[in-house]
Amino acid sequence: MMEKMSEENIEEVLEAQIEQLQAEVEDLQQQQQDNHKDISFNLRGHMQDAMSYICGQKHGAEKEKVLSRLKEEVEEMEEDLKLQTRMNGISLKSCTKTLKKSEKKLVQQLCVSGVCSDLVFQMEFLLSAVKKDEQLKKTISDLNVVIDASDLQPFSSFLSG
Repeated sequence: MMEKMSEENIEEVLEAQIEQLQAEVEDLQQQQQDNHKDISFNLRGHMQDAMSYICGQKHGAEKEKVLSRLKEEVEEMEEDLKLQTRMNGISLKSCTKTLKKSEKKLVQQLCVSGVCSDLVFQMEFLLSAVKKDEQLKKTISDLNVVIDASDLQPFSSFLSG
C-alpha cells in the first residue's frame, strides 16, 4: 500500500515538473520572438532579410545571396566611413548603446567619442524611434558635447572672435 502511494506521489511530482518545464519553454519561446521583433525594429531591406535568416525566421536558398549582399553593403559602408574620415578629419573611437524599449518605442542612449583636428570630443544623446502605423519617426534629444578645456587652447582665437 505504501509503495503504491509513493509511486503515485512520484508521478504527481514528475507531472508537475513537466508542466512547469513546458510553461518555461513557452515563456522562452515568447521571449525569443520578442527579441527577434526588437532586433528587426529598425532594420530594412537586405539587413532585415539577413537578420530573419540568422534568427531562423526565414529558410531557403536565398540565404547565401542575402548574406553575401549584406557583406557587400557592410564593406561599402566601411569604405564610405574611411573616405568621410579622410575628408572631414573626424575619426570616431567608440560608440556605446544602451537600449530602452517598449512595444512601439525604442530609445537608445548613445555615447560617441572621437577626434577632429586634434580636438578630442565626446557626444552623448538620446535617439528615440517611435513606430506608428508602419511609419518610423526618429528624434534626437538631450544632446551633450563634452570637450576638455585644455584642448580648446588652439581654437581660442576662433572661439573668442
